[in-house]
Order: sequence, then structure tokens, then C-alpha cells
Amino acid sequence: MTAKVKSMIQGIAVLACIALVCGLLLGAVHYLTYVDPLQLTFDRFAEDTGAAFSEMTDEDGENFDNGRIVYYALSDDGSYHAFLASGSGGWGGDIQMYVYLQGSTISKVVLGDNAETLWDTFEPDFFDQFVGLDVSSVDSFASSDVVTGATASRTIRAVAGAIDSVVRYYNANIAGGEDRG
Repeated sequence: MTAKVKSMIQGIAVLACIALVCGLLLGAVHYLTYVDPLQLTFDRFAEDTGAAFSEMTDEDGENFDNGRIVYYALSDDGSYHAFLASGSGGWGGDIQMYVYLQGSTISKVVLGDNAETLWDTFEPDFFDQFVGLDVSSVDSFASSDVVTGATASRTIRAVAGAIDSVVRYYNANIAGGEDRG
């Protein structure tokens, strides 16, 4: 074996060792810092409602026109339907919202993860307009139904898409479809 080949093999071995050590370190950091998104949502549902939740459904495949249901859970006492819904098309991408129903009526809406920069253009009580909406009395929720804070139409469409996905999911799978409670 020539000195040149031996030097190349040593260089490759050193690089392989460096890559292995880096991979192991990255894996260890990921293992130590990983937060399960399902558990994080589960904790948020309990925090926002004060109710206990012991089971949650991953509904990531439940897509609607302008939104989707990420997670759905029914509280242990059956008093809350909790949704993590995502509306698409906002200025900063998707807008996630936590939507809570008592019976078929929206009792609370809380802003989740998003990259929108226009929230300061909305009135402080923007999400209050959804509270009290009986989702079983409407087939869908159009963006034209959202009248407050209309200065940011793309954001409004994303919010409406998230609310609409809750309305449609509830009516298809809970109220009129398969009973999850």
C-alpha cells in the first residue's frame, strides 16, 4: 500500500469518526430536548379548560378546504370537545387555534402557533366573536362571517378556515356522524 493510499484511508477514517460522534451528540440532544407535540397539545387543552383529558385523537389527515383538524379530544367528563385546528393561507403561513366546545357551542378560542405579524391590527377581543356560536346550526363557516378586524383578509381567511374545519368536523363526526363521546 502506497503512502498516498494509506493517507487517504486515514483521512476517511477520521472523517467517519467525526461524523459518528456528531451524529451521536445530535441524537442525545434531540432525545433530551424533544417535546411530544401530542402531549404538548394535551397539556394545553387541560390548561385552557381546567378539565381532565385522558385520550386524544391524532386527526392530522382530516383536511378541509382551507383548514385542518390537527388534534381532537373529548374531556373525561364529556363537557368539552377540544380541537387544535389549523387554517391555511395567512400572511405568515398556517395559523393554529385551540377551539373549545361545550356541547355544540364554542366556549373559547385561543391563538396557537403562527408566524402572523398582523395581530396588532385586530381588536383585542377578536376571538370573542366566535364564542357562543352553535356549530351544529351551520354547515360551514365562511370567511365573510368574520366581520371584526377585516383589515388583514388573508389572516381572516386562515382564521375562518380553522373555525370552519372545527364546524365541519363536529357536524360530520360528532353531532351527525360517528359518536366519539
